[in-house]
Amino acid sequence: MTTESTPDGNGGIGGLVNWIAALLQHGGNVLTTGDVAMLRRMDPRHPSSAFFKLEGTVLDAELPGEVHAREDRETRWAAVVVGLAHLGELHRPARRLGEALAQADFSELRFSRLLRADAEQLADEVPMIARYLAAKGVPADFSAAAWLILSVGQTNEERVRRNIARDYYGALARQTND
Repeated sequence: MTTESTPDGNGGIGGLVNWIAALLQHGGNVLTTGDVAMLRRMDPRHPSSAFFKLEGTVLDAELPGEVHAREDRETRWAAVVVGLAHLGELHRPARRLGEALAQADFSELRFSRLLRADAEQLADEVPMIARYLAAKGVPADFSAAAWLILSVGQTNEERVRRNIARDYYGALARQTND
């Protein structure tokens, strides 16, 4: 699985997130505007037909073959896709998620809850942070959100959470000093 590789945004998870973001913004031959609207409204636990269009185009190789593991992974990716559908053109590679959340005045309490969330909770939290950032008009690289939910139960889970926390609290400290 690519979730064990380095979250550098130059391929792997970051590359998939960027590809999905481009398809959501420009559709190509894969998605209609109706599909994108459907993805915005989708419950990640019950993926829509539009999600399966993306899965067949972009995610099939990323998903395991065993039924329960595949369904879990589909739910996690569906949460990322819902978030990307909300974020739209505000998905900006290399714009750190933690910094973006701090800039958008995302509360420390909500941030702490986000970092403690398990995969089930993150299925709700990941789309929520995208809606929050979109409402505030703050761009972010949503690859970190993908890493957050996809790393749950993996050896890199703690590292992913710490990286996001460093960015968030570092940005808060800089805001306080300005």
